[in-house]
Amino acid sequence: MRKHIFNAGPCKLSDPLLKNTSEAILDWNGIGQSILEVSHRGKDFQAVMDETVELMKEVLSIPEGYSVLFLGGGASLQFAMIPFNFMKSKSFYVNTGTWSTKAIKEAKLFGDVEVISSEDKNFTYYPKGYNIPDDVDYVHITTNNTIAGTEIFEDINVKAPLIADMSSDFLSRPVDVSKYAMIYGGAQKNLGPAGATFVIIKDEMLEKVVDRT
Repeated sequence: MRKHIFNAGPCKLSDPLLKNTSEAILDWNGIGQSILEVSHRGKDFQAVMDETVELMKEVLSIPEGYSVLFLGGGASLQFAMIPFNFMKSKSFYVNTGTWSTKAIKEAKLFGDVEVISSEDKNFTYYPKGYNIPDDVDYVHITTNNTIAGTEIFEDINVKAPLIADMSSDFLSRPVDVSKYAMIYGGAQKNLGPAGATFVIIKDEMLEKVVDRT
């Protein structure tokens, strides 16, 4: 009998998924090649990616004007990529534990960071009733900090572009994607194997990328 996984690491993958994957590693769709051996630019593999993106959009009811990406580097790489791409001068972070603390550390390398934090009570609550300055380039939240166990169960309303690290609670509740400029996270918690990062991004954000050349 396969073990259930209750720790904070990679999630349990379904038996049909593991069976289909193991077969594809030996011979994918009867083409005489492993899925690990075909070109990532080829039409066969592109079909897999297209289907995955469409399934993500269907499950989350992602509206038009959003793109779904699968990237490497883990969610932690996005801690740096977000301010690198989107912080012109100032950002706003809600600090609720270990992962948001790490994200703030990276953001401070690129500009001013205003922070509201629950560190005063060892991250045992999620801050509420805070004011966000009008001049921030984006607002960053971590919807569930697994180590301290602080989680937000609603999609908040803010004027600035809202970016959320949903690594730990992604697909655990309905989400109004239209309220977010970007949602990202490590796939290993609730979505798939370790090593992949999902990004759901509003296409308008791509027009706001900071030119750092």
